[in-house]
Amino acid sequence: MFAYKRLEQLFQRLYVEENCSSEKLASEFSVSKRTIRNDIHELNDFLETYDSKVILKRGVGYELLGKEHVQPLYQELSNQSSSAAQQLESSEDRIKQLLLLLLLSEKELSIDELCNKIFVGRTTVLGYIRQLRLLLAPYNLKITSKINIGYKVVGDEAAIREVISDQLIEKNFESYISQFSPSESKLFKEINLEELAGFVTEYFPPDHYNISDYNRKNFVIHLAIGILRVKKRHHLEELTNHFMVDENIQTATIRLLAVVEKKYQVTFDPQDRTWLYNHLFSDLQHGAYSSHQMEKIYDFIDQMLLEIYEIIGEDLTNDETLRNDLFIHFSSYLTLKTLLKNKKNPLLPEIKKNFSYAFELAVLATNNSQWLNDFEFTEDDIGYLALHIAAAIERKKEQQQNKKRILVVCGQGVSTGRLIEAMLKKRFAEKLEIIDTISYASYKTTTLTNVDLLISTVPLKEKQIPVVQIDFLNIKQAMEKIDRLLIDEEEKRNFLSLFSPALFAVNNQKISRDNLITSLGEILHAQGIVSSDFTQKVIEREQIAPTNVTKLIAIPHAIDSSIKETKIFVYISTEPITWREDATVQIIFLLAVAEEDKEKLQAFFEYLSDLVENKKLQQKIADAKNFENFLGAMM
Repeated sequence: MFAYKRLEQLFQRLYVEENCSSEKLASEFSVSKRTIRNDIHELNDFLETYDSKVILKRGVGYELLGKEHVQPLYQELSNQSSSAAQQLESSEDRIKQLLLLLLLSEKELSIDELCNKIFVGRTTVLGYIRQLRLLLAPYNLKITSKINIGYKVVGDEAAIREVISDQLIEKNFESYISQFSPSESKLFKEINLEELAGFVTEYFPPDHYNISDYNRKNFVIHLAIGILRVKKRHHLEELTNHFMVDENIQTATIRLLAVVEKKYQVTFDPQDRTWLYNHLFSDLQHGAYSSHQMEKIYDFIDQMLLEIYEIIGEDLTNDETLRNDLFIHFSSYLTLKTLLKNKKNPLLPEIKKNFSYAFELAVLATNNSQWLNDFEFTEDDIGYLALHIAAAIERKKEQQQNKKRILVVCGQGVSTGRLIEAMLKKRFAEKLEIIDTISYASYKTTTLTNVDLLISTVPLKEKQIPVVQIDFLNIKQAMEKIDRLLIDEEEKRNFLSLFSPALFAVNNQKISRDNLITSLGEILHAQGIVSSDFTQKVIEREQIAPTNVTKLIAIPHAIDSSIKETKIFVYISTEPITWREDATVQIIFLLAVAEEDKEKLQAFFEYLSDLVENKKLQQKIADAKNFENFLGAMM
């Protein structure tokens, strides 16, 4: 709109204040008074079409005339500035935005440009740059400055990509795995991230390649970073080593990159390809090994479990689930030692805090391992082992009983999934039967059958099956959430047990209130639920105070200590039944409540209190054609 940013700011300043001296303006914009005079000349050329003008009052300063003519222009600029500023509410947001600007800029950015982009003053920006220099130092990156030109990040391209991944991508577990955040979409605005994730799933389907959801999402992000940098002609300076284990993996990767190159009109150099290979293979758990490799892995597992038993006395040697999980885990370590150094464990602090015993066992076991001559076990690696060990310890206490069938969806990998599985079995041994633990990617391609409940570490949009989303970083709260759900489910089952197909009827014949109560009471008496005088007591109760509670519902009942079993007879009439003078109903709940079942009655009345406020649900029940329709409406 304006020729340059300072002109826009000058216009807004003059619109707000009555008079501004050239000295004050020159000081605020860090320019000379001559520059301000030139800016005013440029501004007046622009304002001519708006029938507005800036004049100089001697001894007073500059004044904007015809403000009423430029009011819409000022309002539009204010709205734009406010919207952008609201997205940078904290200093952390502004520092991250400053880092993004410096990393992605192809030229030096002046201090004024940076101030305008993050809506702070020069002193604040300089303070942020000092903080960023400290942040970038471990990556061997520097922020250079040229007098009267600006600032720029310089250093190794691989380090720049690493900073983008580490500092500009928020790996929040609740949403990171299952969706792309607004900040990711903004960073990769020219890349369709959902489509890119689809390409990865197509060439690395979860039922053939055992990649954790977290690592799968990481690879999509690294693909996007590669595309972003190569489109700007930034390639890696030197070739890094990589190691391929499986020919099928190599072929799938080549095909995937060919599709990506064609889609985004880029060409990955050998160095770029190797960089992407390493990020994929360091997290990919391979499925094809030689018999010698398999034997070597199982020997190590047996040795490690033996170390745990001999040092601590914790016997996990007969846990086949643990041995199988560890085989899958260690199989991914057949890549070169240099790749292991890049394998970060985002859960490490929580593992050390919450599973310290299992972590110590993992440290002791790997510390005495003869494999240390060939492989380097970092603290991150040991953290993953600790999760497997913690899951095995919990699993030892498992008891086999009938349980609610649940499926665990875990996006943090096999070890975390197994630990959650074991803790669920420990806490809910009598209630849950875990049929499987799968990744989020596998869940999206799986047809769910015979599953009562989904427990997931990532958000799921499942409508047919109840879902409990849990946070692995707060296991106690997660267990309490599941406990509450199971209690609710138990109460719901008790509530629904009050109804049965034998005590349900839909009729289209006209019938009086008392005749209906008599007919229903006879059925209850024939089934041995109520005494012979129950019907009369209900009718007498209605004569005292009719029980129609809405225009559709009545709940006839009577206090009778002889009732053997609590049941509710449900009668739905397509013909309105006159219940009292000028009042009809169509849904009748005839209550027969045993004295020891007062809690069940309370559950029904709690449900009823919600029902009377929900006219749509009442009509849905009234429209039920059979018992299944009725239960569906009630649930």
